Amino acid sequence: IQADLRIAGLDMRKLMRAIEANFERLPGAECSIEVDPRCLEAGRLAELAALGFNRISIGVQDFDRAVQEAIHRVQSEEETRRAVEEARAHGFVSVNFDLIYGLPKQTLNGFGATLDKVLDLSPDRIALYSYAHLPSVFKPQRRINDADMPAGEQKLQLLTLAIGRLTRAGYLYIGMDHFARPNDDLAVAQRQGR
Repeated sequence: IQADLRIAGLDMRKLMRAIEANFERLPGAECSIEVDPRCLEAGRLAELAALGFNRISIGVQDFDRAVQEAIHRVQSEEETRRAVEEARAHGFVSVNFDLIYGLPKQTLNGFGATLDKVLDLSPDRIALYSYAHLPSVFKPQRRINDADMPAGEQKLQLLTLAIGRLTRAGYLYIGMDHFARPNDDLAVAQRQGR
């Protein structure tokens, strides 16, 4: 089950009742939710845990303030840390971070600092996505200055930096842009060939 907190006016209790009325939730089922720490109300993760959510994905993108301003998504490390701590306190068994490389104004030093902060927060999984700059398709991207975009070689260096840092820190490269701690269910499934 995946849900997103940004669905305006949606009562999560009603949503879960509707899902459970139509689908059987097996014991040990993964129920995942993606949150934006910038609009995560205090106590919300306790409510979601009580509804059966046990995995959480947190959009980070990059902690570099210049990058955040360029993509119009300013989010502090403290907001992210609070979300991680609250998730762990309420029994979420897996915390995932979404990172993006190839963003405007991204540099090797800046992304290296982001990776330091990510490793300090110790998520169980990391999704490392390549930014696709398609302003003709995605209207919000039209606000991004094309001159701020990293060149292809620099984008490859950002990816190489991240892969090296994450694997040296003990994360396993799962494939399809994903990394996981060796004891995470995703890494275990990869070892078992399932």
